[in-house]
Amino acid sequence: MQLSFLKKKSTKKTAVIVFTILLFLLVSFLALYQTQFSHGKIWSYLGTSDDRFHMMRIEGLYHSLQRHQFFPFVNMSFMNGFGYIVNVFYSDLLLYPAAFLRLIGFSSAQTLMGYYLLVNFLTFGISFLCFYKISQKYFNSLVFSFVYTLSTYRLHNLLFRHDLGEVGAFIFLPIAMLGIYEIFYGNRKKWWYLTFGMTAIIYSHAISPILVTMLIIIVGLCQFKEIKKHPKRLLSLGWAALCSLLLSAAYFLPMIEQLRHTKFVLTQSNGILPKGATSFFDMSKWSLNNGLGEPNIGIVLFIAAVVIVLSFTKIKDKAIKDFALIGVILLLCSTKVFPWVILNHTPFKVIQYPWRFDMLVTLLLSIVVASDPLHLFNSKLAKSGLIFFTLLFSISASYRLVQGSPLQFVNQSEYNQLEPFSIGAGQEYLPQGTSLSDLQRMPHKPRITAGKAKISQFKQYGTRLSFDFKNAKNAKVDIPIIAYYGFQSTQSEGKVSSLRVDKRNNNLAQVTINGSGKVVVDYFETMTQKVARRISFLSLLIMVAMIFINKLNLVDFGRIEGLRSKE
Repeated sequence: MQLSFLKKKSTKKTAVIVFTILLFLLVSFLALYQTQFSHGKIWSYLGTSDDRFHMMRIEGLYHSLQRHQFFPFVNMSFMNGFGYIVNVFYSDLLLYPAAFLRLIGFSSAQTLMGYYLLVNFLTFGISFLCFYKISQKYFNSLVFSFVYTLSTYRLHNLLFRHDLGEVGAFIFLPIAMLGIYEIFYGNRKKWWYLTFGMTAIIYSHAISPILVTMLIIIVGLCQFKEIKKHPKRLLSLGWAALCSLLLSAAYFLPMIEQLRHTKFVLTQSNGILPKGATSFFDMSKWSLNNGLGEPNIGIVLFIAAVVIVLSFTKIKDKAIKDFALIGVILLLCSTKVFPWVILNHTPFKVIQYPWRFDMLVTLLLSIVVASDPLHLFNSKLAKSGLIFFTLLFSISASYRLVQGSPLQFVNQSEYNQLEPFSIGAGQEYLPQGTSLSDLQRMPHKPRITAGKAKISQFKQYGTRLSFDFKNAKNAKVDIPIIAYYGFQSTQSEGKVSSLRVDKRNNNLAQVTINGSGKVVVDYFETMTQKVARRISFLSLLIMVAMIFINKLNLVDFGRIEGLRSKE
């Protein structure tokens, strides 16, 4: 029987879209099955790991939403109420879906499983659409989405390190790359791809924007002749950079403000670039082994890198040739082959580990593989085979991860027991001189350090702490929160001083009281935070409106004096 309805072009298009969505959903689940769903257990290093850190970030956001604090700056779930200002340095934007799952009753384990499914699906979908935007080839786009999303380095971050920040950046990296391509090789007027992609990366992971900026500079150098011939490409890049800064003002300005008022551990940390680099031999061995326990690019992309080196002169497309060359060079730079010691005391030290370049290597080499410049996968059967083996390698890698460390395969009930003092191995967002172990042993209540007073009715609700006092005589009271800039005692009753920092006692908040009254300490959004939030929000509204006006041809910007294009 002939299915005549499938002959209609619109029906075929709908069928392909539905098939692709279902395929991405299925593969998103299969990639996670061994480590997140099998036997009702989750594979994870518990304790002071990235997993515990990011789950506490989700838990803190969830608790803030319960208190109707929709944009918290201090995560009060960390350290059992002492608070951790991680929100200012590590945006919560991508964690809202996970926090919503907690709000509707999901446990931490169930939230992780649901959130990882969403992250995988979004990475599949966005990477597919970005590649299809340029290639207009369905199977090539499918190859890119599989090779990129199921890449070993990405799965290493997702399943082994549980680094939600870098995994989030992977979602938007193809959008930024699409913008880079358009600015330097395609239609420069589509610079807004880079704007939105870069902004989303900024709100996902603090280090990834630095890597993307380096990539932009390298691509610009590769296209020097084109830029010299068409300098307006630099103008488009400037517009993208300016708009990204405006959209991310709500992130950068509050962070800079905190750094101006407080000396944090992160500002004094020593560079570890030479120690963090791996040898070329180890990188090659780990990649060919296609394991998730160590940072590597995996067997598919490693073979691609070797083929590129052997056949580089045969690649004709300028963009693909540049991406291939940059990918191979960055792969070498991710190892000890590059003398990282010379950059260890420069701003580049914030990268921490040179193998972070594997993120860019994964993106660039995935583009080369999917573009197939050497015509190694001409037929649909060959492309389907590559897709199948990519999926097979990812499932095999996750299976070997679980089998190699079976003790890390924990029950959901055990996983649900979070670690409030898991603030990250570097403890970067603690003020200098703060001892995490001291805070862990310290009773969570006000303590009189000098003078006399009687304290009662201590309460804490998120960032708001209060207690009554009487018969106080120049009593200095340490309050059980870290005195980050923004905490104030202005709502107190009676003779209560302004809040200060007790640097002798783990940078806790301190007030001086006299007589009788009530101390109320709370975090108040600073003027910088208010202004920055409004700048970013208004910039977003204006940019979206401009894009829609341009798409609908409501205004011909080319006819406006001063905006007329001469190209």
